[in-house]
Amino acid sequence: MAILTKLNVARHQLGTALDLFIRDRDPIAVQCLACGGGELIDGIAASNNIPTFSTYMLETVPDLDIPKLRYLQRKYWNAFKHMNGRDGKQPRDDTETLAAFNDTKNDAALFVGWWHY
Repeated sequence: MAILTKLNVARHQLGTALDLFIRDRDPIAVQCLACGGGELIDGIAASNNIPTFSTYMLETVPDLDIPKLRYLQRKYWNAFKHMNGRDGKQPRDDTETLAAFNDTKNDAALFVGWWHY
């Protein structure tokens, strides 16, 4: 295996997410991989002063701020990866979020991740 960098890891996550998505397999894994890779690539772009999709959204949608944007981007991913709330003690109630998830929710995560890449 080649030496891993954050960019390599993002590419692997986004590539595997897209492969699963195209083959209509495991939408939960697609969401987790696409969001993980997308978060990495967003950070890489931002640290290199490359405008990101997040930057574009914040500039063009007046009532959007970074906490709201991050919530929208990570809503399902956070429901999949966290058992407890921010206090670390109380279980999260993600019942409605989990019920609302379907494979179409992966479109945005894949688009944003690959757009950044």
